[in-house]
Amino acid sequence: MTLITDATSTLNRLTFLGDAIAGVEEAKAIESLKEELDPLATLINALAIKAVTLRDEGVIISAIPDLVKVKDSVQKTLERFRESPQSSTLRRGKVWPSFTDRLKMIINNAQEIQTTDWRYYFDHHLFSGLPPSKRQEILANTPQNDQALKRYRELYQMFINYRLQPPKNSDEFKKLHQLSQQLTDISFQEDVPDGVRMFLEALSGGAGLHLLTPEVFTWLRDNGLLANYIVRARNN
Repeated sequence: MTLITDATSTLNRLTFLGDAIAGVEEAKAIESLKEELDPLATLINALAIKAVTLRDEGVIISAIPDLVKVKDSVQKTLERFRESPQSSTLRRGKVWPSFTDRLKMIINNAQEIQTTDWRYYFDHHLFSGLPPSKRQEILANTPQNDQALKRYRELYQMFINYRLQPPKNSDEFKKLHQLSQQLTDISFQEDVPDGVRMFLEALSGGAGLHLLTPEVFTWLRDNGLLANYIVRARNN
């Protein structure tokens, strides 16, 4: 009787051990699938949060093609796995590659759409002035413009960075709108006479006295700039 009991006990232990080993292998298989899925889920979650943030700030986000179809496919895959919660359910045939490929497609489409929609909003609803280099080309080198351009460059660089990387929250959106308004508020001296422009452009290499016309002299005096310049003989 004891022998039978011992044999039965041993058999039960072996059976349990076999089930445990199978459970470990199945757990490893499921974990492997999870490791493939986690990065995709993280990206999708980040894109969803980003879409909500952009919409809350008035950015119109276009519909993602085939999103409904992919959602239905994900739901069917989930239901199939719930009915038979084993890795083989997902690994059967092309179920898993097809499943992950659809998710990757949605991620790529969502990224492209959000980028396009954000840049359209940025270009049409925020400051749309010239880059500093282009702005400098059409301005006279007056002290006022030099000072304004310095500030313009600082603000523009911070501003244009948001075109590549949209604000992540409402506080960053506020900062972006402040930058946009600050750039708009910068004023330049654009009504400079041609003679004055020629005189100022020539200063870096030494402006001849023939450029110091009465018009230029009057403009320098009216703008309080006479003391900024001196006359120096050219060394031959």
